[in-house]
Amino acid sequence: MKRILYLTLTIMLCLTFFTAVTWAEEKASAASDKILSQQQVDELLQADDNPAAYVKIDEDAYKVYPDFKDKKAVRKELLKNLPTNKVLYLLTASEQTFTLAFDVVKDLEKSGRLYDNSRYMGGKDDSDAGAENIKANIHKFWFMKIPRGSTVYDDGVNVGIGIGIGRRHRGGIGIGW
Repeated sequence: MKRILYLTLTIMLCLTFFTAVTWAEEKASAASDKILSQQQVDELLQADDNPAAYVKIDEDAYKVYPDFKDKKAVRKELLKNLPTNKVLYLLTASEQTFTLAFDVVKDLEKSGRLYDNSRYMGGKDDSDAGAENIKANIHKFWFMKIPRGSTVYDDGVNVGIGIGIGRRHRGGIGIGW
């Protein structure tokens, strides 16, 4: 009986270890494969039938996202793994991809709901904040991921009001800071 228990425990530990290692390798390879330079993005955006979206995460670094199928895919693939408190730009040649991603961000902004413990805000972008050689068919918008408790919404006023009854206030009711 002890041998069967020991064997079962060993098999479970081995499977857990190999699954964790495989998952970590896939995540590392997926993250490194999806970063492009601005020049590469400019070239890819020239194709009108390209449904991919490119998010500017740094000065010369764009993260690539495949064609989004629905709103759930946008939330899961795009919004979950973004830097916080930073203005990001999404560029795409596909009007459908643009509309889907933009609608998800605007819906979250209007409702005020938290997703991934963050709030989102965004808007259409008509400036040259994205790729250098912008064609007329390139759709772009800016957005931000603001984590809960961020100082972005902090107005700097922290007033604590305490109400006390007893000896400190000489037998009366007092309000203190």
